[in-house]
Amino acid sequence: MRYLGRLVGLAGPVWGLLAASSAVGFLAVAAGAGMLATAAYLIAMAALSPPLAALSVSIVGIRLFTLLRAGARYLERYLSHDATLRLLSALRVRLYAALEQMPPARFAGISDADLFTRLVADIDRLQFFYLRVVLPPLIAILTAAGLACFLGVFAGQLIYPVLAGFLLAGVVLPLAFYRLGAGLGRNLTTAGAGLNAAVIDSLRGWREIAASGDTGRQLERATQACASLSLAQLRAADLTGMADAASGLVLNITVLAAFLAAAGMVRGEQIAGVYLGALTLVVQGAAEAVLPLTASFRYWGECLTAAERIISVLASNPVAVRPAVEAPPAAYGLELRDVRFRYRPDGPWVLDGLSLSIPAGSRVAVVGVSGAGKSTLARLLLRFYEPNGGAIFLGGREISEYQAEAVRSVMGVLEQNNHLFNASVADNIRLAYPAAGEAEVIAAAGDAGLGAVIDKLPQGMATLVGENGHCLSGGERQRVAMARVLLKKPAVVILDEPTAGLDPVSEQVLLAALLANTAGRTTILITHRLSGLAAMDDIVVLDRGRVAEQGRFDELLSRKGLFYDMWQIEQDVF
Repeated sequence: MRYLGRLVGLAGPVWGLLAASSAVGFLAVAAGAGMLATAAYLIAMAALSPPLAALSVSIVGIRLFTLLRAGARYLERYLSHDATLRLLSALRVRLYAALEQMPPARFAGISDADLFTRLVADIDRLQFFYLRVVLPPLIAILTAAGLACFLGVFAGQLIYPVLAGFLLAGVVLPLAFYRLGAGLGRNLTTAGAGLNAAVIDSLRGWREIAASGDTGRQLERATQACASLSLAQLRAADLTGMADAASGLVLNITVLAAFLAAAGMVRGEQIAGVYLGALTLVVQGAAEAVLPLTASFRYWGECLTAAERIISVLASNPVAVRPAVEAPPAAYGLELRDVRFRYRPDGPWVLDGLSLSIPAGSRVAVVGVSGAGKSTLARLLLRFYEPNGGAIFLGGREISEYQAEAVRSVMGVLEQNNHLFNASVADNIRLAYPAAGEAEVIAAAGDAGLGAVIDKLPQGMATLVGENGHCLSGGERQRVAMARVLLKKPAVVILDEPTAGLDPVSEQVLLAALLANTAGRTTILITHRLSGLAAMDDIVVLDRGRVAEQGRFDELLSRKGLFYDMWQIEQDVF
């Protein structure tokens, strides 16, 4: 319930359209009730064989109400859906923008499939909040008020039984069924998200699943998720049917009560007999506004659960503090002073008092065993995470004083796993610098050693690489990612295990090309492989989040410390 206010607040830009839709919806119900009442009056009067002129107003009135009802119903649907689709479109963009700005730490415990479900299915589900939860009660309130005024003028004795029936069908029954189906909306939403996650995971990992012979277990997982969703939908359908039947019964009894009360007024000569059918049918026509309220209990739970999942992501985005420095860094030396970091508040320290200086334009290799904190260092430099203690400086100024985008604009990253989009080779390279011309893209591809590869492709640079570059080999994918970095021409280059997974020959060729094309730039090579490090200006050996050793290649070997032990093991293996 605490998200109800946020949902109402999100509709601020379109409340005018929603209010207009409610007014037009009331007009459609009133026109429908007026059409029924006028038709009943016309039939009753025609039975008395009056002059045709006495019926002409009623005949014209029926035509008027019929056209008005059709036009108002169309306009109500148009306005309500226009407002809702505008709102959902803006919300989807807002959520995507929030996701784009969040560091990876904010996604802990949330899978890609679940994020996709929140971005698409959960936002789509919110349309029911405005179409089925908000608008129908507004229309029903206007209808009840209008009906009360109408009955107050023509037949005041009908007001109390009619409004009591409407209150029972439109308020009491929806609340009762909401409590009866407690948790139903949450079950529907979470079951749908679980099925989406199972399907997306199966599609993304089908190669690994098939290779490991685990298709049976994955199929069972998807089947169980589908069964959970089907069970929740079946229960929802049962409750919705029961609610509709109960509401229909109450409203029919209300119409019957209105008929009996009107008949009593006719017998008492309080109203003319020709109005008996009109008063009864005007109540039946007005009941059209109450019928949709019974299904709101189901959408209420679904929408609140979807809102919780969406707003929890929006609320997790940290409040942006305006940095003191607006411009991007002008100097590119890096310094870490007693930096401490861990991924969870109760987790171990990944970096524990790390202090390190990397002069501008130097080449520094960061090595260490797995878990020493090498990749974490790269994430902190890119401001994907913030240190728990200590400080990081870029160009002599604390890095947190800059906008995160400003820091990343001067940095280029080549990782072990680089995502390639299902686009052309040229578009994947141009991702790092969208304004680059064709000649610049070709030059970057050549510097990355892609010339021979591109010549073999059927459409050259325009060839689609497939989902995540599956049409290219591992080495070719790395070269495309390398071309991205070279096209950007960053002042600081971070190479995080750039040659992992490559054969020794390809590894040496790629590493040599990287070092040749990053000369004069601050370069940080993060690797667990020690071959090729003789060309580095400095080598930092991390152990348990601290600097264990530091120096040039020959110096570290001569000390016969941790670096020497790692070197010996690598020589024995390779």
